[in-house]
Amino acid sequence: MATKHIQKEIEDKAAKTRNAREAAAAPDASDRDKADLKLMEQDLQAARQKSKRSGGAKDTATAPTGGNSKKAMDRKLDAALEDSFPGSDPVSFVQAAPTEKEEDDAENAGSRPRPRDKTPDR
Repeated sequence: MATKHIQKEIEDKAAKTRNAREAAAAPDASDRDKADLKLMEQDLQAARQKSKRSGGAKDTATAPTGGNSKKAMDRKLDAALEDSFPGSDPVSFVQAAPTEKEEDDAENAGSRPRPRDKTPDR
């Protein structure tokens, strides 16, 4: 059933792409018509790749997962749990990209002079 749905989606997107291609090839085609064609082609390609990835699997949520991927996920979650303990935040093994300030701090860690103590001299 899922593959029939995906096949129907591909057929619909292919028809829309053909229409967009004709509109973009017209002598009075606007830049928007040409941009729409590119988006339609990308959308069609994505649907085709989705169809290839499904490869007859009924549903990715119920498809059996390999033992290695489950073990890898468990290791990541265990490491994230250790890194976040003790804390009240939920466990997450996704790390945010460093900000520009953090990158600058890391690059200049050894070259910056230490700040002076701001207590008045007596």
